[in-house]
Amino acid sequence: MPPDRRLLRDIRSAYQGMDRAQLEQGEWVQWFRFNPSATTSDPTYSTGPQRAWYPPITVPVWLGEYQRAPKNFDDDGMYLVDQVHGVMSYFAFFSSTIIDPDTTGQNHLNDRVGYDGRLFGVSSFFPRGRTASYFLTISFSMIEIMAEDLAEDAAIPMFQPYVVGS
Repeated sequence: MPPDRRLLRDIRSAYQGMDRAQLEQGEWVQWFRFNPSATTSDPTYSTGPQRAWYPPITVPVWLGEYQRAPKNFDDDGMYLVDQVHGVMSYFAFFSSTIIDPDTTGQNHLNDRVGYDGRLFGVSSFFPRGRTASYFLTISFSMIEIMAEDLAEDAAIPMFQPYVVGS
């Protein structure tokens, strides 16, 4: 049975409220969707300069919260990476021109995201806030990709702004 008009009106109202809040905050990310069909990397290690991503899409973010890395000394020295936890509108993400969106989130774990002048890898992607059969938001977490980890992909032009010394 299709949802009634009141439910659809409430869902539309929630999306419009998120759009207004997002416009006031002005948070945006550059979302790089992983392109598995153009990737010719090693099948076991997923490494090599042949990995490919689609051109970035600018996606509005409702909330982006940094979690600074604690000082962590180990045998290899001090290696710090920041994390970002974010929330965005489900409708805004899937209404964008992003290539082949995956509503379950599993295929977004290979995506990369440019935020605040740094590049991040997606570590979790969960649709949230289900009303009837409609999701309202997406919760995602990202881990910073350091310049030395980007060495294999440094030749990819769209990642040049995130490579140190470019």
